Amino acid sequence: MPPSPITHCEVRMYRMGTGDCFALRFFAGEVLTFRMMIDCGTWQGSSEKLRKYVSDLKTYLDNHVDLLVVTHEHKDHVYGFEACQTLFGQDFTVSQTWMAWTEDETAPRASQWLKDFGDKKKALMLAGNQWNRMTAGRRGTDTRFSPFQLAARRHFAQALSGFTELQFAANENGEYVGMLKGMSIVRNQIANNKIRFCHPGEIIASFPAAPGIRFYVLGPPTSWEAVKTESGEDGESYSHNLAESDAFAAAVLAGDSPPANAAPFEERFLSDPNDTSHPFRKRYEQKNAEWRQIGDDWLNSAGSLALRVNSMTNNLSLALAIEFEESGRVMLFPGDAEYGSWRSWHGIDWAQPARSGDKHLTEDLLNRTVFYKVAHHLSHNGTARRLGLEMMNHPDLVAMATLDYNVISNGWKTTMPNREIVNELLRRTKGRLIVMNEDQLEVGDVPLSSRVAAAKERMTAAEQAAFDAAFAASELYFQFTVKG
Repeated sequence: MPPSPITHCEVRMYRMGTGDCFALRFFAGEVLTFRMMIDCGTWQGSSEKLRKYVSDLKTYLDNHVDLLVVTHEHKDHVYGFEACQTLFGQDFTVSQTWMAWTEDETAPRASQWLKDFGDKKKALMLAGNQWNRMTAGRRGTDTRFSPFQLAARRHFAQALSGFTELQFAANENGEYVGMLKGMSIVRNQIANNKIRFCHPGEIIASFPAAPGIRFYVLGPPTSWEAVKTESGEDGESYSHNLAESDAFAAAVLAGDSPPANAAPFEERFLSDPNDTSHPFRKRYEQKNAEWRQIGDDWLNSAGSLALRVNSMTNNLSLALAIEFEESGRVMLFPGDAEYGSWRSWHGIDWAQPARSGDKHLTEDLLNRTVFYKVAHHLSHNGTARRLGLEMMNHPDLVAMATLDYNVISNGWKTTMPNREIVNELLRRTKGRLIVMNEDQLEVGDVPLSSRVAAAKERMTAAEQAAFDAAFAASELYFQFTVKG
């Protein structure tokens, strides 16, 4: 007698802090048949603090995972494996581990990518270390910088350190040593180096314990150009929360007209390059005045390098659509994929057609999505617009977002949550947007909790009752049962 098909899935989002840690349990009627885990990360936290979450996760999954998915190598997706290494090493087994094809160090193309990417990470680490040296100890009577200059430079150095901490491991001297420890623990201990590296376009339905469940591999892309693409044109991506730079330009142009002299400096500041006695030259060449020299200015590019490295890592996320084959309902787990990855999904040459019409299968999967794990913590470039959220038109759509202002880098608070994405999600889900922690979150100066409550008023009584029955909450997690 063939096994009964899967009827529903419990999706549990652990509330460890900004970062992804999901446990999924698939049921055939009342019978639990398949257990899955996606990532285990948070921005920060001690082993003592995180222990209660991982202990609950192990109990919930009966100390066994049929499928472990690690989407990408960012601290907020793998740090839990490091912080709770001992717990994961005791009475915890994994049948299969999946990672993106770009993590396969034995594949020539992937290994070259990893080398090139590693070089960028090393450059970022070196730049961050230099910035920290430049800003260290400059307090009190130090007059080389104004208080504003010091504050700005230290803020930049802290933000850069946050990026480097998120991306890769360093030794006690702050030197780059490569892979994050959490990622290494998954590879060498939990998975024991038995990993399936997934490629876009694969359709996987090989789990006897999960009959009727199909996995569609959407990303990461096979094009380096797509990996480097953070956002799209107008209408393709959502606008950043921050004001556009045009506002600054307008403010400058509102002042006096620029001088007729086309030189970048006034004539009184120009000197003969052969005149070594000029007072300005002495000032610029004195000890500890490197910050005045153009040779030091290259460090300012560290900010854009950090953003590029961050976006590229996000676009390397293993992105999955999980389909209940009989009903066609879909759960979407894109990791932290940004626009370049989302766009690439629509160019995949799938081996099967869409269920309806002449659509591309990717569009069809998005149309049938009833559960969306919001990519990159509600940031502006984590969800594509036209090729993403605007295609999620199922009336049962529910979304979960892993954002918590109590555990996050301060630098991210200006970009997360993105107002446009939150408003669109609230409209499409009728308020069925589950955020890890709504505390302190505002959308257009209105508390997010108030926006969610207002959106829920659009639900019918039956929809509200169904949502309440499917939703469960505790201090450790939020959980939603997805009907298959």
